[in-house]
Amino acid sequence: MIIAICDDDAVERNIIEQYIVAHNDDNSSLKFDIHLFESGEDLIAAYKNGLVFDFLFLDIQMDGIDGIKTAQEVKRINKCVIIFFITGFARYVTAAFALEAFQFILKPVNKDAFDHEFRRALKKYHMEHKTYIIESYSSTIALEIKDIIYMESTDHYVNIHTENSKHIKRGKLDVEEKALTSYGFVRTHQRYLVNMAYIIEITQTEVVLQNGSHAQISTRKRSEVMNSFNIYLAGFTI
Repeated sequence: MIIAICDDDAVERNIIEQYIVAHNDDNSSLKFDIHLFESGEDLIAAYKNGLVFDFLFLDIQMDGIDGIKTAQEVKRINKCVIIFFITGFARYVTAAFALEAFQFILKPVNKDAFDHEFRRALKKYHMEHKTYIIESYSSTIALEIKDIIYMESTDHYVNIHTENSKHIKRGKLDVEEKALTSYGFVRTHQRYLVNMAYIIEITQTEVVLQNGSHAQISTRKRSEVMNSFNIYLAGFTI
């Protein structure tokens, strides 16, 4: 797991690094590769040089590019990064969560609070990186669950849509719903199963997804979908 800490205060960087390193004993299967940055410019340059981070601890108030603008640029490059905003000023919370930050941590960073949120983020990370297997008579394809945008049933087949591909497997959407509900998927219609991470709008008749796709939503399921989506979003709030 590759982790970035970006803060123009060296003391704060080192404190967060120590808190993360302390979790090595609890996660023997994970190795934390930690990179320290003192500015948003340095972090963005690292991305442009090919580094991609799983977790990002990002101070909001920094000289040069602030944390909000840095996160906007990072999200364009790596939309799946789990971001923790860290600051001494609560007034930034709205802007932080508009960027789908995982959590907003106030300085001085309390170790117990940090540990709780870090473990919660690790759980999310593990869930998102679970593998989904598509088997056919001629091949086996492995996808990460987080890359599946939605599924659509047609006759006795399920169409699995990702950002750049579509895969088809024989099966029933009821079976996929039972397997994927705990990973943030919601059934919007008899024919559609949607990954809530990609929802940008819910109307009376459909769900609009980040890739421009539209999944039908039935009148019977709309209330259930809204409730599930609100619970999902609650995982991104304090």
